[in-house]
Amino acid sequence: MAPTTTLTDLPPELLLDITSYLPTARSVSQFGKASKNLHAFVEKDAWQTFNRTRFPSLQYDGHASHKDAARTLTTLSIAWERRAFTARYVEPNGEIHAYPGDKRVERWKRPKGQTIGFTPQLDVYEDVGTRWRHRDETLAFSAGAEVCVRKKSRRNGKESVKWMTYRPLSAYEGRDDVTTLHLLHSHSDEGGQRLVTGTANGDLRLFSLPGTAGDVPMTFFTTQGLPVRSSTLSQQSSSAPLLAASLGDTRLSLYTMDSSQSKIAPSSSIEIHPPAMSNDEKRKRLQRIWSTQFLSPQKLAVGIGPSDQPIHVYDLTSSGLSRDASRKFGLQNNDLELSHLDISPSAAEVKKPSTSIYPIRPLPPSSTGSGSDGSVFLSGAYDSTIRLHDLRSDRDVEQSYTDPTDDSAIYSLLPRGQEQVVAGTSRHSLLKVFDLRLGAKCYTYLDAATGTTVESETAVKRDWNLFLKPHNTSNTFSAAGGRRGSYYSRGSHESSVYSLASSSPSSPFLYAGVENAVLELGFTSALDRHQDPAFFQPWHVSRKERRDGNEGLDLAMYDQTAGTVKLFTQRSVSETRRSNGNALDFPTVEGLDERWRVGSGP
Repeated sequence: MAPTTTLTDLPPELLLDITSYLPTARSVSQFGKASKNLHAFVEKDAWQTFNRTRFPSLQYDGHASHKDAARTLTTLSIAWERRAFTARYVEPNGEIHAYPGDKRVERWKRPKGQTIGFTPQLDVYEDVGTRWRHRDETLAFSAGAEVCVRKKSRRNGKESVKWMTYRPLSAYEGRDDVTTLHLLHSHSDEGGQRLVTGTANGDLRLFSLPGTAGDVPMTFFTTQGLPVRSSTLSQQSSSAPLLAASLGDTRLSLYTMDSSQSKIAPSSSIEIHPPAMSNDEKRKRLQRIWSTQFLSPQKLAVGIGPSDQPIHVYDLTSSGLSRDASRKFGLQNNDLELSHLDISPSAAEVKKPSTSIYPIRPLPPSSTGSGSDGSVFLSGAYDSTIRLHDLRSDRDVEQSYTDPTDDSAIYSLLPRGQEQVVAGTSRHSLLKVFDLRLGAKCYTYLDAATGTTVESETAVKRDWNLFLKPHNTSNTFSAAGGRRGSYYSRGSHESSVYSLASSSPSSPFLYAGVENAVLELGFTSALDRHQDPAFFQPWHVSRKERRDGNEGLDLAMYDQTAGTVKLFTQRSVSETRRSNGNALDFPTVEGLDERWRVGSGP
C-alpha cells in the first residue's frame, strides 16, 4: 500500500502556487494554522507571495516583515475602496527650528505680501527601520519664498515630530517664490535634510538643513538668471544624482549634483521649441516648456505646448542630453483621428488637436514587470484629459481618462501603483480619482465576504471626485496649533490643486498643495478600533480639539460609479464616533465609510 501524501509533503514550488490563489490575508493565515510546518512556510514565504500576487504594484519588498506589510496593504485597500480618510491642514507647529541661524520659533508666520496665496511645491519620502512599525517620514513644502520640512518618526504607535524652516535673508515674497522642490533621500544626514529648490527669480540651489545648530551649506547651479519653471531629480544609489531643469521658456539644462562644489554649471543644455502649428503669433508666444520628468536614469520627458506633439522624450548619453528628441507624442492616434470622418488620410489634411502638457509621471514598478523601466507613463493636459503612453508602442496614446462632469485642466498627477491615478485640477479645489484598469484588480475586501475574486472584467469601475475644502461654509477651522479661521478662507475659498505627493504606493498618506495651504489625507476609518499601528495612533479627540476644529475637515465628493453621479458629504469625526455607525442615528451609504452621507453640495 502506497504511503499517504499530505499537504505538507508537497514541494515548496507547489505550496507557493497554492498560496497565489488564496484571495485574502485571512485565508493565508488560516492556511498556516493547519500544521507547524505550514505555519513556518507561511511566515517565511507565503506572505511575500500573497503581497506580490494580490498587490503587484503596491507591494513593498524592502523589508522582511511581509506579514505586517500584508496587514498594511489590505487595510489600506479597504480604506481606499470605502473612501475612508481623515483630512487635516499641515503647517509647522510645536518644535520649530528656523534657518539660517537655528532660531526657535513658537509660532510659524505665514508669508505676506503676495497678491494671491502661495502655491505649494511638495515632496515626501519614507525610510523603514529594522521593524515594520519603525519608520521615518520626511515631508517638505514651499510657502512663498520659504521651505518647511517636517520629520516624523513612528516607533511602536508613538510619534515624534520636528519642524525645520528655511528662508533666505534677502528673499522677497512674489519675486523669490519657490517654483520647484526636491528632497534628497539620504540616510546619513544625522537629523538634517538636503534639498534642491528653484525660484522664479532664477536661483537654483542645493542646501542642507542641519540637524544641530550651524550654518546652511549651499551649492548654486548656474541658470544665467533665467526663471526656473520646472525640474526633476534622478536619484540612484550607484551614481551621483542628476538634476534636469527647464529655464525660461525654452531651455533645458542637465546638472550632475556635487555638494562639495560651491557652483555647478550644466553638463549639457538644449533649446526646445514646439513645432509651429500655424501663423497665429499669439499662440506661438504662449508656447513654452511646462514640465520635466525623468522616466528612468536614461530617459527624460518634457511637457510643452500648446502643440500637437506636446511630449518630447530625450535620451541621456555619456555626453549629456541628446540634441534631438528620440520620441514625440501626439494627443491621439491616427486611426482615431480619421475614425469619425468618411475620408482617407490622403483625401484631406486632418487638423490635429493641440494642447499643453503639465504633469508627466511614470508608472511605478510592478511584480509583473510592467512599467518598471519608465516605458509606461501618464500625462495631464490643459484639455482636462489624462493619457497613458508607452514608449514600446507605435501608438501615441494607449488609454485616455476624462471626467464628463468637469473640464478643468490637469495640474498634478499621482499614480497609486498601477491601480489608480489621482489628479489635481485647475478649478474648484477638485481632486479626481480614476481607475486605471491595468489588468485584474488583484485584491478587494469584498473577497472576504463572497469567497471569490473580483476580476477587472466584472468589477465595477469606480471613479470619484473630491473637493479639498470644507463643505460646511458656516464652520471655520483652525490651522494646526493656530487660531480659529487663521488662513485659507476656510469653507468658501476655491483653488487649484498644484501638487500631489505620497511617500510610496503603500503609504496611507496623501498630501495635496492648494492655494495657501497643504492638506494631509490619511486613509483610515474613524471607527476603526484596530487601525494599522505602523501609521496611526488610537483616536483620542479632546473637547478642545473638537471646539477648535482640529479633529479634521469635513469634505465633499461626488461618485461616478456605473455612469451615475451622486453627491456625498462627510459628517464630523466626533458625530460619527458618537453614533458608532449606528443606522438608527443616521443612515449610512452602502459600500462607503460611515462618515459619508448623501449631501446637497460642497
